[in-house]
Amino acid sequence: MTDGTVARIELFGIGPDGHRVTWSARLGPMYEAMIVARLTLADGTEAVAGLTAYTEHEFDRTTFDAAALMAPFVLGRAVFDIPRIYQDMRGRYVPLGHLATSLFDIALHDGKAKLLGVPIYRMLGAARDRIRAYASSPLLGSDDEYIAYCEDMLARGYRAIKVHPYCDFAPDLRLVHRLIERFEGRQIGWSLDSDGNYDFGQALRIGRVLDAAGWEFLEAPLPDSDLSGYRALAEALDIDVICGGNALPDLRIIRLALEMGAWDRSRFDVTGIGGFTGACAGMAMTAAHNRKCEVQSWGYTLTQAANLHLMLAYSNCDYFEQAAPFEKYEVGARQVIRPDADGCVSPSGLPGLGIELDWDALAPFVYARREFSA
Repeated sequence: MTDGTVARIELFGIGPDGHRVTWSARLGPMYEAMIVARLTLADGTEAVAGLTAYTEHEFDRTTFDAAALMAPFVLGRAVFDIPRIYQDMRGRYVPLGHLATSLFDIALHDGKAKLLGVPIYRMLGAARDRIRAYASSPLLGSDDEYIAYCEDMLARGYRAIKVHPYCDFAPDLRLVHRLIERFEGRQIGWSLDSDGNYDFGQALRIGRVLDAAGWEFLEAPLPDSDLSGYRALAEALDIDVICGGNALPDLRIIRLALEMGAWDRSRFDVTGIGGFTGACAGMAMTAAHNRKCEVQSWGYTLTQAANLHLMLAYSNCDYFEQAAPFEKYEVGARQVIRPDADGCVSPSGLPGLGIELDWDALAPFVYARREFSA
């Protein structure tokens, strides 16, 4: 068996065309960049990973530059030495080091699984081979557009929907009442994500409405750092209250929040918490507190695939989050992730992440590139 040494690293900043969405009226249209690492191993095996970077005005360069600063610490290392590489990356002074660490940790796992000839979730210890998906909405322009969106997503096979509302309390409350009235009696898994834009009183008020309607979870009603506010909210509501997951991607803070009872479910993204190494620790920590983890997976197919493999390796996660409509996020991916007739998603079955990229299709959108060779 090859030693799996990383002989070459290529980094790509990719800015696809397409309709720009956002998830809050307080934000502008998002430039969603695909930051991709392609590692060539000594035997020619190619390992890949991709994270999705969200910025306003123009495509991300900071995450790309962070990955470039981290790359020399990965070059020449072997994919069978992931724990030591991970610890080394975590100890380096690299701005946005948690993102760069995540990107390379995922790529190393992809390479290792490919050498072993198995999908990553099986390498990590498969708990299942499919999971329910929910359609995660963008910001829409009116209550009627939200209703039409939900009808469309249900027709596409989803059995659950997460609404990103206007993020303005009064219109959001009106929208929630409209949705409850329109879809009453239908077996749908509902959740609401307000991106941290409510104060405590507003969060409590809308949470009680969702409680009465039997919604499943309320995401990011407060800023992630307001742990005392979250604890009071979780104690007052029956609906599961969870954080947004992006602002505090740190295992120690997640542990503190779980110990405090601030979050009813943990939340993070494999591409921000430290790759599979960090995410597996987060899943185990969450299970130790008898909690579920509602893993975040908005983004391009490589981002989705990494999070899907994590969810399938563990049993304490209910849903796969899919930004929908999903077509714009499938650019350059030869294998895609879509719900089946039961509203569930599955991996491709190929080794590693199970996603092959069409580099010719992506080439016109590359706005940054770096290469490192041993």
